[in-house]
Amino acid sequence: MYVAVNTLFRHREDPTKIERIVWLDESNQASFIADINRNCYPTYMSLLEIFEGLNCGTYIIEETDPWVRIIDEESISRSEKDAWDRAWKVMQWMIQNRFEPSIFIPEQRSQIIKQASQVFGLSEIVISKYVKRYYARGLSRYALLPDLSNCGGRGKRRGDGQGSKRGRKRKTPSIYCEMNINEEVKHIFRRSLDKHYYQKNRPSLRYTYEQMIRENFATAYRMEDGVKIPVIENGTEIPSFGQFRYWFESWRDAKKEVILRDGKKKYEQQYRPVLGSTKQDVMGPGSLYQIDSTVGDIYLVSSYDRTKIIGRPTIYFICDAYSRLVVGVYIGLENASWSGAMMAMENAFSKSKVDFCRNYGIDIQEEDWPGGIPTAILADRAELLSNNKALSVIENLNIAVKNTPSYRPEFKSVVEKQFDLIQSHIAPFLKGGIQSDFRERGATDYRLHSTLTLFEYSRIVIKTVLYFNTQHHMAGYERDAMQIAQNVPPIPIRLWEFGMKNHSGKLRHVPQDVLRFNLMPQGLAVVTQRGIRFNGMYYGSENALKQRWFTKARSSGLWEVPVNYDPRNVSNIYLRLSRTEFEVCYLLESQSRYKDQTLDDVSYLLEWEQKEHAAYEEKELGDRISLAAEIESIVQDATRKTRGEQTTQSKTARLKGIRTNRDAEKQRNRESEMFVLGREEPQNSRKPNDSEEDDFMLDEIQLLRKKQKEGLHGNHD
Repeated sequence: MYVAVNTLFRHREDPTKIERIVWLDESNQASFIADINRNCYPTYMSLLEIFEGLNCGTYIIEETDPWVRIIDEESISRSEKDAWDRAWKVMQWMIQNRFEPSIFIPEQRSQIIKQASQVFGLSEIVISKYVKRYYARGLSRYALLPDLSNCGGRGKRRGDGQGSKRGRKRKTPSIYCEMNINEEVKHIFRRSLDKHYYQKNRPSLRYTYEQMIRENFATAYRMEDGVKIPVIENGTEIPSFGQFRYWFESWRDAKKEVILRDGKKKYEQQYRPVLGSTKQDVMGPGSLYQIDSTVGDIYLVSSYDRTKIIGRPTIYFICDAYSRLVVGVYIGLENASWSGAMMAMENAFSKSKVDFCRNYGIDIQEEDWPGGIPTAILADRAELLSNNKALSVIENLNIAVKNTPSYRPEFKSVVEKQFDLIQSHIAPFLKGGIQSDFRERGATDYRLHSTLTLFEYSRIVIKTVLYFNTQHHMAGYERDAMQIAQNVPPIPIRLWEFGMKNHSGKLRHVPQDVLRFNLMPQGLAVVTQRGIRFNGMYYGSENALKQRWFTKARSSGLWEVPVNYDPRNVSNIYLRLSRTEFEVCYLLESQSRYKDQTLDDVSYLLEWEQKEHAAYEEKELGDRISLAAEIESIVQDATRKTRGEQTTQSKTARLKGIRTNRDAEKQRNRESEMFVLGREEPQNSRKPNDSEEDDFMLDEIQLLRKKQKEGLHGNHD
């Protein structure tokens, strides 16, 4: 019988007691176990005792891990996210310093926790809580997710009593009364989800909620055109959408949701779990790649100013499970994310890495470092599960994306081993590498010895990868009968070449632009009269202009189009025409402020502007009130003056002569508005008096009128 780290076994006599194997020694004789439901440290148990218990039925292997969860990190509150990150930093520090199995021994554990407390400025009680939770819940980052949502009762939901309203108060007033959710309301929730949400037409959760309220909480009806319309009167007790969504998330069954909304075929193709070990899927080169990331054990300096330390790099490796060849690598400053995984996959799926190596001053032949598109790729639950970003890889490159829980070396043993081999090989040569005595009394801060730039460190890693690919003899590799018969040495490149000759047909290649396009995340843009809108920015394209999309959007309404995008630069998005065809959409000139920006920077800018606008609206309120008061004062003063000068004329008399009045008023305005140049007259010049000017103007005007009349009579005659 086979057991490994993270294997769960249940006690037959006490079914509620489930224990997890958290550590095994190299000789497979000793282990440490942790109760997944208790707040306690791991304890020692010999493997012989575990095997005997399994053989005699005292222990039963538990297949389902209740602590394996898929979390939408965007739904987590800021306080939970900060607490989660803080706990993960502590456990990363312990993992990197290889404190196992010392952490399981009480005397040594006390010293480790005390040291962690000094390093991170947290109490020893908090550090202890992190350690217990990490081992009890699955040895992963997700094991450290805080239980802030459970405040008010450890492991218990609050009662369904009729007391005061539970939960946070509404931010905005409501015309309906809030209610607590009891078992009867939960039954209505479940019935409505089955009736309205789990359907082939994929209705939204909001639609389901509205139908539930209409069918179950209407208090009256009215008739309109012969149609019976349900009415929910003010003051009616109804559940909020937030309450409905909370229970939906609590009951959510991913398998049921996909099968009922998308069909069983799609579930089997894209969403079914991956069972079994890596060896069961490996048939030859390209059958299965394994991808993982780690943080480099070194601090780097800036290539622009070597006096500035820029921190540790992120390293991605992609390895072929059959030959152990490192087919792809990425060394950068991006955190573990889709962006980093995308770069590593682009490197691994490319047929040739000659140009890639040449950029780092390394000359190779195409056959020295092969690659291609595999049948499947195995990753942990981090980058390739978030936000459906792997959907394009699955559907358009025909790669099966398989996921495992984090920190399960039995599933990703190939790439995990390569990390250990390569980093341990180059560590003695590097300055600025992490040392175990950091922060101890008298120890030198190794970060001050940092000398390598990202480019230089990348050269070292690439050269080391090439060495292990072409020269390293893998003593632990188990060759099959055919490999032994043909005396194939257990060197990755030789195993790859043997597999290509005897197990070919697995690798595929596509043009580089098509490859990069399908590695980008997907999204939906909206065609509007102002342009193609995506994440608050507007784009245009040649076909959109030729086909008059924006004119149609103004007259016929908006519609969505699928696009791919690079979150590191929003200057362009790419309109998907087919699996291999796309059209470049460019930022409109009015959107030039977003050019060459990252998506995160743009999102931050738009959010900041929105907050700034809200702040200005509040500031403007006082000014608008003052302006209104001034306008009212002017109107009141004008009203008073007008009423004081009005006579007893009738309405008809007042309405007559409006045009004459207008002409007279216009003439007076012209006299006050007209431009007069050279107002300063010479001292000796005589200025005509007013009567002379008036006579002159009168004569001129009369003469013009006379000529006008003569012209009119002449034309008439």
